[in-house]
Amino acid sequence: MLALARRLLSRGGMRTIPNFGRVTAEPHEFLILIRDGKVKRSGQGVSVFKWPSDSVTLIPTTIQKLQFRADQVTLEKAGVEVTGLAVYRIVEPLLAYRMIDRDRDGLTDILREMFVGATRRIVAGLGLEECLTHRKERVAAALMAEIAPVLAGEGSQEDGTSTGWGVVIDTIEIQDVKVLSQEVFTRLQAPYREKLALEALRAKEEVAVEENRLAFERKRAAEDARRAIMAEEEARIAAERRREMQALEHKQALVRRAHEEELLRARERAEAEQAEARIALETRRAAAELEAEIEAKKRSVPELGEARLQEIMLTETLPSIANAFRASFDRVNVTTTDGSLLSFLSAGLDQVMDVARARGAPLPGLGKSEAREGQND
Repeated sequence: MLALARRLLSRGGMRTIPNFGRVTAEPHEFLILIRDGKVKRSGQGVSVFKWPSDSVTLIPTTIQKLQFRADQVTLEKAGVEVTGLAVYRIVEPLLAYRMIDRDRDGLTDILREMFVGATRRIVAGLGLEECLTHRKERVAAALMAEIAPVLAGEGSQEDGTSTGWGVVIDTIEIQDVKVLSQEVFTRLQAPYREKLALEALRAKEEVAVEENRLAFERKRAAEDARRAIMAEEEARIAAERRREMQALEHKQALVRRAHEEELLRARERAEAEQAEARIALETRRAAAELEAEIEAKKRSVPELGEARLQEIMLTETLPSIANAFRASFDRVNVTTTDGSLLSFLSAGLDQVMDVARARGAPLPGLGKSEAREGQND
């Protein structure tokens, strides 16, 4: 039966204490034993033996929370609903014992009513904008400033003690402030909606401007690419034209060089032919002069015989023919001929010898064909 009495029962959030037997407090509980109207023993997590006439109270010292909700109208007569959360703990269980009286929810109910009343009083003196945007500074701070002194024992002038309730509030948070009137709520939302619409319009304009800028950049990039391609094509065409011009100039230079070489060869042939013609002319003239001189000597000396005439011609006229041939040859500017120089000289000497033979001058040595064969050898 004693074990059954020690079981935990849920009644108002408090643990059921047996009428007789040992009672042990949890580490988060403060035990108070009252015997004969006096505190016999107390402590955190202690264990005591309870007689039927004794009274044992277990006070939790853990952090506790309570939520409150208060309806009120603001200075603009707009109804709002304020929802808040308070976190508190019992720091002096013996002081709080006089108010708890075996029911922990009693303290919670008292604190909730205090928060609701204080919230209504504070909201009534605030504007709707302040309640919505400055709930922490204007509502929560005011609640802390109003209720904390009461719990500390300084909330009333008639309270001559400074012990308080043994309860400390750690924090007060205003979770929500809701406008009860839909019309008022819509009117309050209008500036924000207009602001959002304006921001959306500005964002849309910025997007349009950015899109236009990107389109312009793409267009400019495409134009730059097209110009680059055109410039590259023009450079390629210009290079091709330069190569064609260089090839044409090279071809023209080759043709011009070949033409100049042909002209040079033609000029050389003409000069050689002119030289041969002059030699032939000088030879014929020298032969004519020689013939005239022979005839003159024949007339002046008719009695000379044939042998004497040949001797005279060999000794006197042949040197004259050679001198004439040399004089003609000295005036020839020999450059380049198709044959060799010896062939050219041989041709001139052959002409002189032919003239001498034609005049009947006996010449020693080989004949014409034999002399050429000897020259070739």
